[in-house]
Amino acid sequence: MNSGRARMVGRVLQLRDFGVLIAALGIGLVFALLAPAFLSPYNLFNLLRQTSELGIVAMAMTVLIVSGEFDLSVGAIYAVTGVVTGLLFKVAGMNLWAAGALGLSAALLLGAINGMLVTITRVNSFIATLATMMIFRGLAMVLSRGQPVSSFPDQWFFEVLGRARLFGTVPVPILWLLGWGLVMYFLLHRTAYGVRVFATGDNREAADLAGIRTARVKRLNFLLTALAAGVAGLVSLGYLKTVTPTQGTGLELEAIAASVIGGTAMRGGVGSILGTFLGALIMAEVRTGLVLMGTDAYLQDACVGLIIAAAVILNVWLTARRA
Repeated sequence: MNSGRARMVGRVLQLRDFGVLIAALGIGLVFALLAPAFLSPYNLFNLLRQTSELGIVAMAMTVLIVSGEFDLSVGAIYAVTGVVTGLLFKVAGMNLWAAGALGLSAALLLGAINGMLVTITRVNSFIATLATMMIFRGLAMVLSRGQPVSSFPDQWFFEVLGRARLFGTVPVPILWLLGWGLVMYFLLHRTAYGVRVFATGDNREAADLAGIRTARVKRLNFLLTALAAGVAGLVSLGYLKTVTPTQGTGLELEAIAASVIGGTAMRGGVGSILGTFLGALIMAEVRTGLVLMGTDAYLQDACVGLIIAAAVILNVWLTARRA
């Protein structure tokens, strides 16, 4: 019996996400001691709500990173989705749900451009999507003329996507986060497509020889990150009832950071949806905890940066040990 328990504990300790879970719980405990309001139900729900948009994008980014690529344009796509949706409703007089669908279609189009650019030209995805990030951000600025799109009337669109509370308590963005997370977990860890994603990122040449269409896998993953950015953009629009062409600035770096904190290897081939969810939660914990402590905003960014640096160092060390 004792040996069986010992083996079970050993397996738990070897789980890839166990360390990230311990870190998330530890950080939460520290802030609970320093700021008792941290553990209040209101703050915990608010914490998860703040995690929702970043978590949605970061989990899709994890799938892309596992396949060996990055997407720096997701923050700009996030903005374009909201701007297109808002303008189609306010200027073109379109039904808001139809406008949202076209906003997502615009996001997918931009994701397709990224995928084709990277797979056809073989340009490094960091450089390629850095360029498209600037182009897409400029597109959002041109379409909106640099002005926010706001003053929306009350509609169910906003309740369903961002403002409603289940049972009067649970913010609906949390449900979008959890639903998206389940889909991403199933896709990456429980399907043949997930196996192809891991194989593509681990050794693309071997995957090609095995008959995996690696370019197609990468293109689909760029579509996935663009779709995630679009969904997050609509959730933001639903919650705030406003959209600006500059929103989402820095989202791409935070999504990559959450993925890396969650144990995703930057070289590809290794990653976890649960780990990424916990990584996004850790970032939200730090920001929320520091706010409750009355910490200066600049210091908050520095603390998040230190956590990211520590996670990257640990990630590189673990990757070297696996090699």
